[in-house]
Amino acid sequence: MLKSGTAKKTETASYRIRSDLKSALEEEARRLGINPNALVSQILTRHIDWGRYIGRLNFIPVSKDFLRLIFDYLPTEEIEKTARSLGESAAHEELLFLFTRISPSTIISFLTLWASHFDATDHQYDNGKHVFTVKHDVNLNYSHFTKEYLSSLLRSTIGAKVVFEDMSPNSVTFTFEDSPSNWRNGDSKSTNNTSTKRPIEILPKSIPQSR
Repeated sequence: MLKSGTAKKTETASYRIRSDLKSALEEEARRLGINPNALVSQILTRHIDWGRYIGRLNFIPVSKDFLRLIFDYLPTEEIEKTARSLGESAAHEELLFLFTRISPSTIISFLTLWASHFDATDHQYDNGKHVFTVKHDVNLNYSHFTKEYLSSLLRSTIGAKVVFEDMSPNSVTFTFEDSPSNWRNGDSKSTNNTSTKRPIEILPKSIPQSR
């Protein structure tokens, strides 16, 4: 996963592509008002940051209208119960699949990957506290799902207590401390320490994603 921050070093590279793809890229670049180099860089960055994981985790793309319909229909209590269960089970499976171990650093990588697919996201780190803001633009029940899912995930993996400072129909803002006491020695869970009880659900079904 690429990390945001200061400007990255660039290099000149040459790749052979079909002429129709070249024409399509140039047309899209004109529509967006950017040069083809910038468009290609955006496409490649998007693939490295997110796209390459879609196939590995069998993601199912769904529209926001579909998510709104589903989450409006389900009772809040059932949504929260399901979210807690998935946070304690499927999320562990996905973390180990992607990073082979569960540790504070892989948790942050996982959260960054998860949040990157929404409309907008922001991650700040200050005085040992992580602050995430995620704009999903679905509905309030989806915010409830997110709250219970992430709280369960962080509590069951690194023992972190999550504080949701803001929760609206469009977004959530949550914080947690960087170094819970039970991780002070740098311990981590690896594939050798996983439970024999493996969850059936995987990321596509446990965390609906849309754009």
